[in-house]
Amino acid sequence: MGISQALYTGVTGLSVNADAMSVTANNIANANAKGFKRDRAEFEDLLSTGVSSGANIGRGAKLRDVKTIHTQGGLKVTDNITDIAIQGMGFLIVTNPDTEVQESAGKFFTRVGSLNFDKDGNLTDSNGGRVQGYMANKDSSLSSRLTDIKIRTSSIPPKATEKVLVNVNLDSREKIMEVDFDIASPEKSSNFNNTINIFDSHGRSHAATVFFNRIEDGDGISWKWHAAVNSDEVTDGEAGQEFKEIAMGTLKFDKTGNLLDEVVEKSEINFANGALEGQTIDFDFGKNILNEGGNGTNTTSSIASKSSTVFHSQDGYESGNLKSIKIGLDGVITGLYTNGLQKSIAGIALATFENQTGLQKAGRNLFYQTISSGPPKMGMPQSGNRGSLFASSLEESNVDLATEFVDMILTQRMFQANSRSITTADTMIEEVINIKR
Repeated sequence: MGISQALYTGVTGLSVNADAMSVTANNIANANAKGFKRDRAEFEDLLSTGVSSGANIGRGAKLRDVKTIHTQGGLKVTDNITDIAIQGMGFLIVTNPDTEVQESAGKFFTRVGSLNFDKDGNLTDSNGGRVQGYMANKDSSLSSRLTDIKIRTSSIPPKATEKVLVNVNLDSREKIMEVDFDIASPEKSSNFNNTINIFDSHGRSHAATVFFNRIEDGDGISWKWHAAVNSDEVTDGEAGQEFKEIAMGTLKFDKTGNLLDEVVEKSEINFANGALEGQTIDFDFGKNILNEGGNGTNTTSSIASKSSTVFHSQDGYESGNLKSIKIGLDGVITGLYTNGLQKSIAGIALATFENQTGLQKAGRNLFYQTISSGPPKMGMPQSGNRGSLFASSLEESNVDLATEFVDMILTQRMFQANSRSITTADTMIEEVINIKR
């Protein structure tokens, strides 16, 4: 009978609105959960066809789906360097060997970036899942293999200096020295000098002084340079002599003072105290015009200006221990060492999906892939359509309490309306029963 069917139709309305209230209550309960994505209950109607009339008659509603809304949450600054917020698209990738969801292949995806290092140095989330990324190779380039991110706090070995870059201006007004360069009295037999620290194979620092003296050149300007260290620091130093020459060469400039050519005539160092002998250093004074395609900028020059050091650097360093880390917008984790070295350690990966609403919630603010979501497309932040990472920040929930309260009011009213349809149908049935009286 149609009237009795109305009772069951009202019951379906009570059921779906009760489910909708549960979804709303869950959103409100997680309003302060970091990285939480709100859900929305979606209904669909039920139809049945009448036997006599063939007309479609509505028979109520059912819960079709609980859809997760993946809108961006606000970012909150924290004081923990390993807190990470994602601005834009993407999910952090974590693995957990104890997972019960075998279909996920052990991989879960989350927007919650509350990370820490465990006792073994693995970067993990609050559930113990290991964050996935790309570890750095020896040359600091990132590997292409996705793996657990593990930060090793052991020291990095020293590196002997192999190259010295010197950028100076040598005053073209200086007169040609009347005496040849003498290592026994270098200051008196040179026009200008510059000192830079270099390192031996043990990582010990040594002060190397480069002396410059102008020499005769009819076509332009030429200078001789001589690099020397303290005689006590090498095995072949001469007794009673302060300096030991370790390298020498010639710099030739054109008539406008630009570096035309440079020649290294000698370079060999035998540091003492067990360091590697025969260490060679490439002394580079910038890009010359003749062989390196220089144009006279950002390189050694010889113009009518007081001799001065513009810039110098070298590639050696002493051993160092990891002091702290920093995480860039591109997800690269850089280690800061006690010897002043900065070195890429790893890169945090992000995953995107063709249909992120197809992801299935696994609890604890984790998702896993489904056939509907498609496979993850993994890579570094700021590549493809992936977002950026903000260190010392966390993403807030995207729950809007005002919206949830309005939904709660509407759901409550709809529940009441459906209960009225049941009581009204009951009254109609009562009237039918009373016909016999």
